[in-house]
Amino acid sequence: MRKNSQVLTIEGPAGLIEVRLTESQLRKSGQNEKANSAGLVVISHPHPQFGGTMNNKVVTTIERTLQAQGYTTLAYNFRGVGQSEGEYDQGQGEQDDLRAVVHWARQSLEFEELVLAGFSFGGYVTLSAQTKLAADRLLIVAPPVGLYDFSNIAEVTVPWEVVIGLEDEVVDVKEMMDWVMSRLHSPSLYCRAGASHFMHGELVWLKKILLSQY
Repeated sequence: MRKNSQVLTIEGPAGLIEVRLTESQLRKSGQNEKANSAGLVVISHPHPQFGGTMNNKVVTTIERTLQAQGYTTLAYNFRGVGQSEGEYDQGQGEQDDLRAVVHWARQSLEFEELVLAGFSFGGYVTLSAQTKLAADRLLIVAPPVGLYDFSNIAEVTVPWEVVIGLEDEVVDVKEMMDWVMSRLHSPSLYCRAGASHFMHGELVWLKKILLSQY
């Protein structure tokens, strides 16, 4: 764990929630002009019942890349994962977990910009909860369209990015693309031929996207 990281437990709706808070060293030292934006990124991980945790490689790639750009990052484990208490709740209670993490951040940290990031199941949770959290920006990797009900997800009205692997073996690529293209406020869309759902071998590509956009 990095010296500027700390793992904490905070109060959540189903018990304690385990979070990993990492402050950007660049912000502390003033080495990066982007650090002045005082941004916070909250990252939601993939499916708890299929090995998803805040230590997932896509999650940690987002963390480390955006830390290098001057952001503070806050990854967390959904209920029932790691040291987080409670049980899996099919994406409903997990939205409450995300709201609790953001509420804690607003009470405990200083930041001007809130970015909500989510990978796979975490992307569904993020999109479902985003209207109540007043995020300034969203980052969604491999949204699980078709695996969960996306029909009631509110339109995104802030800048957002969507990253899709065109060889996704978990989510139907056409369903993902159709849903993204049907949005009134289109995201910046990044697709990669040969990239799988879990971005095996494509984390450098993901990092390059983040470095170009943040």
